[in-house]
Amino acid sequence: MDTFLNNEPGERVALVPLMEPLAARVGGMSYQAMSGDPGQWSANLAKVGQLLEADALVLGFDHTLLAEACGVQVQWREGRPLVAATGVLRPAADVLTGRLAVVLETLDRLCQTVRNDFCCVAAMSGPFTLAADLGLSAGEVGELKPVMVEIARALCDKRPDLLLLREGPAICEGDIGMTQRKAFNTLCNVARYFNIPTALYVEGYTRNTLAGIDKLKMDFYFFGEAAEGALPEPGWFLPLAERVRGIGVALPFDNESEAMKLAEDCSKILAGRNVLFTSAGELAHDTDLDVARKITVGLKSLCWRSQ
Repeated sequence: MDTFLNNEPGERVALVPLMEPLAARVGGMSYQAMSGDPGQWSANLAKVGQLLEADALVLGFDHTLLAEACGVQVQWREGRPLVAATGVLRPAADVLTGRLAVVLETLDRLCQTVRNDFCCVAAMSGPFTLAADLGLSAGEVGELKPVMVEIARALCDKRPDLLLLREGPAICEGDIGMTQRKAFNTLCNVARYFNIPTALYVEGYTRNTLAGIDKLKMDFYFFGEAAEGALPEPGWFLPLAERVRGIGVALPFDNESEAMKLAEDCSKILAGRNVLFTSAGELAHDTDLDVARKITVGLKSLCWRSQ
């Protein structure tokens, strides 16, 4: 992972799956219980990271964490949190509470205890995902600047190796314009103050999205499922990979043959580019660990072409 962050492509590609629901299962508990206990959250995430031989641990990918902290009503169904109703946006001084406060303590523990084995990635909703959760339009996203800055600063203060912003279809609607650029520039400036690189994980994108997404000036770009719910062939990402510091390509962790074929195609089409592998969204509580483990073992033996 260090070589990826330093833009030094090597013979092996870093693996950074999103594992928090699966981590709860590995710890023998629900995600709801785990997300209220920083000791369990950090320990379980490290355990599943070791099982899958991950190169980094991603904390806080659940978009309801920020939504709830900002005033949205969250309801738990079948062990997962869902946005139940929009609420009144809380003042920035009041958002570092509840489960978000647990995230901060968990991140602090991870950064102090696992760095010999993993890089630490702090995740948070991007401004347009948070706006959608709050029932705000894209034109109202500027109202979120104080709370977004407060949360980004609190996360970066724990000194993670990477700040990862999560966005869905809202960022992919139309061209990347001044509204989007200003919102992301604010958060990038916070991370730069702490000398922490930034990445964007995007879901629900189209091929046209990739033509202009780098206008956001993030350091790295990770991609989950595209708008049609599928994982596109690696050629989609080649032009962008040639323009930015690095990209993350998602693999399907529920299908060994498909995952390995996609990884092998990446090793040919994206040869010489700075790439890592991630997952298509979070690995669910009921993920088949045997299949996931076979995929990670296979990836370790995949030789990445230098050119």
